[in-house]
Amino acid sequence: MEALSLAIRAGVQVVAEQAFPERLAMVDNMPPVLFVDGDLSCLSGPTVAIVGTRNASTYGKACAQKFAEALARAGVTIVSGGALGIDGAAHKGALAGGGKTAAVLAGGVDYIYPAVHGGLFEQIRRSGCLVSQFSVGSKPAEYKFLQRNVVVAALSDAVLVVEAPPKSGALSTAQAAVEMGRDVFVVPANIDAEGFRGSFHLIRDGATLVSHPNQILEDMQIEPARKEEAAPASSMGEMILAVLGSATLATEFIVERTGLDTAEVLSELTMLELEGRVMRDASGYALRP
Repeated sequence: MEALSLAIRAGVQVVAEQAFPERLAMVDNMPPVLFVDGDLSCLSGPTVAIVGTRNASTYGKACAQKFAEALARAGVTIVSGGALGIDGAAHKGALAGGGKTAAVLAGGVDYIYPAVHGGLFEQIRRSGCLVSQFSVGSKPAEYKFLQRNVVVAALSDAVLVVEAPPKSGALSTAQAAVEMGRDVFVVPANIDAEGFRGSFHLIRDGATLVSHPNQILEDMQIEPARKEEAAPASSMGEMILAVLGSATLATEFIVERTGLDTAEVLSELTMLELEGRVMRDASGYALRP
């Protein structure tokens, strides 16, 4: 009763099993109640979980954001765990696409973890919801993350694993999804990418390889959002595009000619490549014809 009183005083909804989203209610051994801050109805339509490592590469985060944004534009709610790395990129992508997103937390919905996601969690509350099986005031703990991962899978029609090393918690989400009969998708990477070794194991075990968000939408029988004019590149992106031509240019020369930090250049190049504006080979980057 104390947990319920705390939730009510904090303005948090206490959702009993009979009011669970349908896909969650059909799974055995779910928690008896959920604590929700935001609009739980965002989970009543099609949902896709996007999960991966906290220590994500620039490429991994860019992929998570790209897929989340495209799926959100098509009306899919993006579910993830609110963590650093892939989770955060997925939530941000959904918000950038003007869509809905739900963060399933390993602590109370009032406990901001990681602390740097305070602003992001506030946006999620306004454009979706924060969800937890743990009472208001609860702090995250290692065992809670594994329990949280099962709920992430249960709330989702499908799971997309973006970047998962061999011991990533995202693999437990994928395993739970398989046991629930959900589809599991994986994005590709270079075969020597250590951060994707767990992802490669999923592909070997039967997960579906995808390279574009529309492949997931097709599988879910959802029409993609109407293709819009490409958004203008960021100011840093425009600086990079201005120094590129048809001949490849090595990253260090792009850094030198733009005056940007190496990390900024690598991040922008990844986004430009995913948007189809630039192409890459072993010697560097060039404008796509």
